[in-house]
Amino acid sequence: MVNSLPAVLIGGPPHAGKSVLTYSLTQALRKHHIEHYVIRACPDGEGDWSQEIHQDTVRLIRIKGTWTDSFVKLICRDLERRHLPLLVDVGGLPKDEQMGILRNCTHSLLLLHQNDTQNAAFWRHLVEISGLQPLAVLYSELSGTSQITSEAPVIEGTIVGLERGISASGPVFDLLVTRLVSLFNYSPEELKQVKLKLAPTALVADVEQLLGSIAPGAHEWEPDMLLQLPTELPVNVPLSVYGRGPNWLYGALAMHAGKQPFYQFDPRLGWVTPPPLLLSTQTAAEVSAQLREFEDVTVLSVHVVNDYLDYSLAENLPFPPIPINRGLILDGRSPHWLLTALVRLYDRAGVVWIACHQPQVKGAVVVVSHSPAHAPGDLIPMPNSGSNHG
Repeated sequence: MVNSLPAVLIGGPPHAGKSVLTYSLTQALRKHHIEHYVIRACPDGEGDWSQEIHQDTVRLIRIKGTWTDSFVKLICRDLERRHLPLLVDVGGLPKDEQMGILRNCTHSLLLLHQNDTQNAAFWRHLVEISGLQPLAVLYSELSGTSQITSEAPVIEGTIVGLERGISASGPVFDLLVTRLVSLFNYSPEELKQVKLKLAPTALVADVEQLLGSIAPGAHEWEPDMLLQLPTELPVNVPLSVYGRGPNWLYGALAMHAGKQPFYQFDPRLGWVTPPPLLLSTQTAAEVSAQLREFEDVTVLSVHVVNDYLDYSLAENLPFPPIPINRGLILDGRSPHWLLTALVRLYDRAGVVWIACHQPQVKGAVVVVSHSPAHAPGDLIPMPNSGSNHG
């Protein structure tokens, strides 16, 4: 499926000021409340400014050193799956094997050197053969006066003062911002529909619509609503889930799909599937997992070290084996995609029932059960540490 969201390539030779311009543009777009991401796919590793940008708003992919096939594939994958408009910062002299990055963009903004006709011709040619729609072709100068020589259909002119630590400004920059605001100005509903169309499976559960079907007029999910999921969604079919919901809802929906593929929408990552995890006595540096054993339940408290877990590094993370003849409560703050991965891991291991702790409901909600003693939606009180069995 062709992604209809714009992805604007910011290209040109090294030291033209692309990183500074990208940073200034994304700051200006944020001030206009325009949702977007930045993908930084530049092999020279420029851009110390990137650490200043809030990671919930701007996605950064940074490559140090030389291009590799795996990095190019990852960037192309993220471009294809984009769920917000993108600014794509690319520099250097892309080779044939890197052309997929350009072909996955939709528009171009070239930043060139006035006296470097060879590089200018090279980048213009790349834009043409990649089928990109030119937005702007600008010459970058350290000093002088910014000047607009053409406003339409392509912005042309000279932009000055693109120096690290100084935000871009002036008439050329303001015109660029105006053009990007117009290009990126999707309504929340339009963005939602694009995301739903990009879902990896035929069956998509929109959490908000699902709640409206189960309990018309309700604004929040209640644990006992889980019993009605089978009447609204077919069981054991590939499933994609979109929208804001409690952790236990996502745990239950992951199990609703059974052994079929399950995808969920992450606001930073787009559509992801729960990564495969390992049962092991080894420990991981990225996540701490503490076990507390009680008479009829085991509590597994999961803590993400440094409050950030890279999805791309989560595959095969080890988690401790537990007794399968008593229930499991998953406790602690973690991304929904890690929670659903843990639910699937321990269900495959044969744990009799699994619940997800949510303080707001003052207990843990059962999301899957193989015991007549409990059913999905049951609320389990958190055990008192004084009754610790192990």
